[in-house]
Amino acid sequence: MERRLLFILGIGGYLLLLLITILHHQAPLFDEPLFVRNLYLFDAAGLSKKFLLEMNDQAPGPLYQLIHYPLYFLTHWQTPGIRLVNTVFLGIITWILTHIIRNIYHLPLSDTLLAALNIIAVPMIWQVSGMALTEIPPVLFSMLSAWCFITAVQSSPNNKNKSILFAIFAGVTCGIAIIGRSPFLIMIPAAASILIDAPKNRMRWIIVILFSVGALVISLPLFITWKGLMPPKQAVINAGGFSVWHGILSFAYGAMVTIIIAPRWFIINKKILLSCCVSYILLLLLNIIVLDYTFAPMSEVLARILPTVILDIYPYLISPLLGTIAIYFIGCSVYRLWENRENPVFCFLLCCGMLMLATSFAVTHLFSSRYVAQAAPFLLLVLVPYDKINYAKIVRFAVGMGIGLLSLETYFLFR
Repeated sequence: MERRLLFILGIGGYLLLLLITILHHQAPLFDEPLFVRNLYLFDAAGLSKKFLLEMNDQAPGPLYQLIHYPLYFLTHWQTPGIRLVNTVFLGIITWILTHIIRNIYHLPLSDTLLAALNIIAVPMIWQVSGMALTEIPPVLFSMLSAWCFITAVQSSPNNKNKSILFAIFAGVTCGIAIIGRSPFLIMIPAAASILIDAPKNRMRWIIVILFSVGALVISLPLFITWKGLMPPKQAVINAGGFSVWHGILSFAYGAMVTIIIAPRWFIINKKILLSCCVSYILLLLLNIIVLDYTFAPMSEVLARILPTVILDIYPYLISPLLGTIAIYFIGCSVYRLWENRENPVFCFLLCCGMLMLATSFAVTHLFSSRYVAQAAPFLLLVLVPYDKINYAKIVRFAVGMGIGLLSLETYFLFR
C-alpha cells in the first residue's frame, strides 16, 4: 500500500507540475526575461565571439540559447511553451535516473521507479522545472554524463573499448553541462574519486583522463573567450570572493532534501546529539559576538504571535541552527563516503553532490535554493540504499511537494 501511494504521489506530482506550467500564461518574469532577451541576441549574432562577449544579465553560459533556439518552431519563445521545455526535461531526467539506479543497485523495476520519482519531492526542483530558467538543461546533461561515466567504470574490467567510448561520451556531455552552468566543473575533480579503492588501476586512470579532457575540450574555449568563468558583463557576480554564510545555507538545504528523502542517512546517537547541542551553543555565541549572521524565515507570520523581545533575537538563533545542521550533514556525508569507500560509483556521485553544494561558498552576491537543485539528483542517487518506504516517507514526500508547489506559485502570485 505504501509503495502504491508513493507511486501515485510521484506521478501525480509530476502531472500536477506539468498542468500548472501549461496554465501559467503570465509573461516572462523573475530571471526569465533576461535569458529570453539573449535568445534574440543569439538569433542576430549566432554562437559567435560577439554573442559570448555581449551576453547581458546572464551569468550561465550559452546552453540555454542552444537548447531554446532550435525549439522556436514549437515554443515561439513565448509562455507557456518556453517553460514547458524544462518540465519535459525533468521527465527525461527522471527516466535517466531510473537507468542509473538500475545500473548501480539492480533493484526491481518498481523500486527503481520509486527511487527516481524522489526528485518530485525535492522542493527546489519545482521552481527550476516550472519556469524557463537555466538549471534544468545542464542538470539533464550532467545526468547523461554520470550515466555514461558509471557505464565506463562498470565496463572497465571486461570491455576496455566500451569503457573508453563511454568515458569520452561522459566527458563531452559533462562539457555541455559546464557551458550551461560553470559549477558543473566540479564533476572533473569528483571523477578522481573512482581511484579511491584502486589508485594503481590503469584503466581507471584512463577513464578519468578521457573524461576530464573531453569536458575541458568542450568548455575551455568558452572560458578563454570570457577570460573567466562568466560573461564579462557579469562583473558584479564575477568579482570573486568567499561567503561562508552562503555555503552554510547550501549544505543546510542539502540536509533538508536528505531529511525528506532518506533521514536514515544521518547517524544519530547520544554522543552526536550532545555534540550538536554544544556546536549550536558555540556557534550562537560566535554569531552574537563576531559574525552577526541573521536569517529570519516566516518572520511576518511569527511577528503576529511572538513578543518583540523574542523577534529581536530570533534571526540570531536560526543562523547557528542552520550552521549546526550543515556541519552535521557534512560529517554524516564524510562518514558515508568512508563507509562506501570500496564503491567507486557511489564515491563519485557523492563527491559530485557535495562539491556542487560547496560551490555556494564562492557565490558572494546572493544565495538561491536553485543552486541546491543542481546537486539534488546526485544526492538522490546516493540516498537510495538509505531510503525506507513507509507512511512517514509518504508524509515527508507530500510535504516536500507542497513546499515546492508553494515556492513555485509564489512567483506567479497563485494565479
